[in-house]
Amino acid sequence: MEHLFSKQVEQLLQFGVAFFWTITYIIIIYKGFRDRTCGMPIAALCANITWEFLFSFVMPFHPLQQIISIVWFLLDCLILFQFLYYSKNLYPKWRMQTIVFSLLIIALLLHYGMAIEFDDPQGKYSAFGINLMMSILFIKMVIELDLYGQSKYIAYAKMIGTVCASLYCYSLYPHSLLLNMMYILTFILDVIYVTLVVNKSIKVIHRSAKYKQF
Repeated sequence: MEHLFSKQVEQLLQFGVAFFWTITYIIIIYKGFRDRTCGMPIAALCANITWEFLFSFVMPFHPLQQIISIVWFLLDCLILFQFLYYSKNLYPKWRMQTIVFSLLIIALLLHYGMAIEFDDPQGKYSAFGINLMMSILFIKMVIELDLYGQSKYIAYAKMIGTVCASLYCYSLYPHSLLLNMMYILTFILDVIYVTLVVNKSIKVIHRSAKYKQF
């Protein structure tokens, strides 16, 4: 397979993916505990955690990627705990558990089915599908819940990590129409997400400054 970028550039992009997405998880967890909420949309969380489970323990495709995926899986488990803990007074327990369990099973089956159907042992199609869905749901979350559980650092780290992942995957599969469409759409949505979060952060700062004047 001919690569568009040099090995050094690809390694740098891989490091960027691992670093910035790990930072994203950590800030989501921190902000979740601080705001007493779950900072990741539950549908995206279930899709994420099942992808990491599948390609960490069932279909691992590279030792280093397996280690990183296990780390992400453990961080996602903590985020899932936040959702279950902080949502326990919002919904009946049986309904919440049924919804989460159903989403986990559906996501796992879809990931496995796509990996087999598209002959994709690296799970790249479902991974970028998750990313696209996550960008849409993060925008929805900011619009509905403002900065509750969100921060500009989450938005920036997610976007930079996704750009690194997109460039790395583009180097390997430059002629994939579907992947190229998902790279571009996700980037556009991430820019919108960053813009929304930054604008809301600026408004909060201005409000705080006005209160201090009184």
